Amino acid sequence: MNDHGHYVVDADGHLCEPPRLWEDNLPTSMRDRAMRLRWNADTGFDTCLVEDKVLTDRGLAGLGNAGTPYVNLGQGTHYEDLNPAGFDANERLKVLDAEGIDVAVMYGGLSLKLAGIEDPELAVAHCRVYNDWLADWCQADPGRLIGTGVLPMQDPAAAAEEVHRIARLGMKAGWCRPNPFLGRQLHHADFHPVYEALIEEGLPLAFHPAGPWDVDGTSRRMADLMAPGTHHATILFFDQHLTLSNLVWGGVLERYPELKIGVLECGGGWVAHWMDRMDEFIESYGWQVPDLTLKPSEYFRRQCWVSFDPGEHTAALLGHRIGQHTMIWASDFPHSDAKYPGVVDELIEHAEAMTPTSRAGLVGLNALALYGMEQP
Repeated sequence: MNDHGHYVVDADGHLCEPPRLWEDNLPTSMRDRAMRLRWNADTGFDTCLVEDKVLTDRGLAGLGNAGTPYVNLGQGTHYEDLNPAGFDANERLKVLDAEGIDVAVMYGGLSLKLAGIEDPELAVAHCRVYNDWLADWCQADPGRLIGTGVLPMQDPAAAAEEVHRIARLGMKAGWCRPNPFLGRQLHHADFHPVYEALIEEGLPLAFHPAGPWDVDGTSRRMADLMAPGTHHATILFFDQHLTLSNLVWGGVLERYPELKIGVLECGGGWVAHWMDRMDEFIESYGWQVPDLTLKPSEYFRRQCWVSFDPGEHTAALLGHRIGQHTMIWASDFPHSDAKYPGVVDELIEHAEAMTPTSRAGLVGLNALALYGMEQP
């Protein structure tokens, strides 16, 4: 227990993969198409490439410049010079100690872009390299650094196999972007084997959005409709809102009542409105989905967890509606929009109005339930 008086679990922390992780570890025949970084002296940003295309030509510094000014997302900063606690597990443990975090559940940085790989075989190889590397990274303190495995949803059969493999590696969740993969929405029947594998292994599926327009979804289809500055603030929520709705209306949560879902990095206050809206429309449009036996709100409270930002004011207001047990939080460290230092202080401050039991759930115990972990 830390000085905050709670068991604190960061349900969605991030790291920075080595810049040559895939170039150095993929099979030799794939390395010329590997995810790779190249510095652009003209723009002052690293460019991220994979296969024969550019995934993003700026902003990679935002993966690891927490605590620095927001202006220009670190223009002029090389990726490898970002916060060492993004790269080095021992440095990360020092940050956890300083912030008062007992456990951090780790998600990727560059690997958020693996969903943009179009060659399924190449995607599978990238995910395996990353998952092997992360499992080793977490060995610095496996009780505090908890790995989650990225799933190559471009190939659902291989993704199901990877679920079993990451379970053997000791990881506590599988994750993917909340976007279509090669033209298939995530409620498509082709993904049923993935969901069945997750249930078999007792692992949740976490949906983690990202900003680039490397995959189908809000960025690719709606970026031209957004005023400057609104892009990152809206796309994460839009993609999650749509996918969560599809999982309900598409029958996935009805078909798989044991499947646990984590909805990450888009705030949590919107879920109360989502429940009201979806419950209202299930009354008038339920004839389109006659096999559903619950209201959308009931599916959510039964199977889902949502990550609140530490600075959200709504967590203390909505527990009675969305379910106190569904509420978790995330630091987003070391990304540019992370509150650093002082993230746990901010979280506790905004949770003051909650009951002690509800606050303890938000701060840490609910995340343990999502990830199937016990409090030491």
